[in-house]
Amino acid sequence: MAKDLIGEFKNYNHHMWYQEEDGIITIGINEEGLADITEITSVDLPPEQEKVEADVAIGTIETDDGPLDIYSPVAGTVIEVNAHVLEESSVIQDDPYEEGWLLRIEPSEEIDEDDEDEDDDIDLDDDDEEVEEDKD
Repeated sequence: MAKDLIGEFKNYNHHMWYQEEDGIITIGINEEGLADITEITSVDLPPEQEKVEADVAIGTIETDDGPLDIYSPVAGTVIEVNAHVLEESSVIQDDPYEEGWLLRIEPSEEIDEDDEDEDDDIDLDDDDEEVEEDKD
């Protein structure tokens, strides 16, 4: 059975993830980006309706390990900011892929798939196992 690509989390820019659903891009910090962080002290995100460019820093997460820049994988308009992470930044570390998302963008262009970290796509299903066959 083929896997439905809608809703799949994709890594980009090493420490970020995005998910495309119904033409809207949701972005957040992936586990690799959170690996060396003990505490997030503040989150600075662009306001709703702000235009953003792809691969340009659009915000910052301040951590005990220094600032971590937030990038968009696509140019577009910020349509929603996760107010929960602004008020309680620890939710980013507790649940980076669900409750800890950062913002949603309505893209004005298609995502450049060449910028993705294709080998590092995130699969939240731990049930899948690869079986290798020996061919002699």
